[in-house]
Amino acid sequence: MGTSVARLARTSTATSDGDVRAGERPALGSFAPLLLIGLVGALAFAVENAHQSWGAVFLSDELHAPPGIAALAPATFAAFAATARFASSAARGLKPPLLLVGGSLVAATGTVIIAYSESVWVALVGFAVAATGTSVLFPTLLSVATKDVPEAQRGRATSAVGTIAYLGFLLGPAYVGLLASTTNLRTALVGVAILALVYTLFCLPVTRRLRTQGRRRT
Repeated sequence: MGTSVARLARTSTATSDGDVRAGERPALGSFAPLLLIGLVGALAFAVENAHQSWGAVFLSDELHAPPGIAALAPATFAAFAATARFASSAARGLKPPLLLVGGSLVAATGTVIIAYSESVWVALVGFAVAATGTSVLFPTLLSVATKDVPEAQRGRATSAVGTIAYLGFLLGPAYVGLLASTTNLRTALVGVAILALVYTLFCLPVTRRLRTQGRRRT
């Protein structure tokens, strides 16, 4: 898949420069690699923004925290997500599949802790755990997907994947709201944990295919 992304990025650049003749324009199917990677990334963004958007509401409505304390939920999540991103970028020895699968499992665990918490402080621990897991999901996926893309075309490929993935950032809070309106907010957060597990199921085939193509090139 990494090779496919590289080929598509090169083709897109050539097309934008007017160097591709009409008969050589890429087929619609050639956009499938970017679409698939973007959709998997959308799951990661959906999980991330669900916590950011609904964290304060959860502490306020479910645990009856005052506004000042409820605001600690998104603040805690953001702080731990940023710290974990810096740490993961420094830990270059960790293999991407380990970061992808481990991150999604940690994110799901943290979300379940939040959903079943009976105190504000336990919930904040859950937000910290969930943030640590979600922080590596999209950056690692994007890094693996664009690894073989030439430097000149990497920005274009990154932009395409990021644009598709950002749909998850927009739809994640709506997903929680829909579940909460039909059940309750705790159950809705369990639904977010399930999204993180679904991410695991989809990112495994992606990384496996990328590793297989890497072996064929060596």
